[in-house]
Amino acid sequence: MNAFHVVGGLLAAWALLVSFLGVTRENWPTSKGAERAVILISLTLFICAVGSAVLTGLSEQKHKEGGEHALALPV
Repeated sequence: MNAFHVVGGLLAAWALLVSFLGVTRENWPTSKGAERAVILISLTLFICAVGSAVLTGLSEQKHKEGGEHALALPV
């Protein structure tokens, strides 16, 4: 298990929660502050998921090529 599995799972769970709340509540998020918080959390999770996927891919490629120590992000 690596960081991408964890952060990607969190991003998927967040997306499901946001979708559910958006469908079941007409005026969600209720304020500009809440809207900004949702955007900030979504953007942060997205950047972390993409970044950890890239680093994991580079790590696996380096490990395949017989590099020294792999740049792993174990969790």
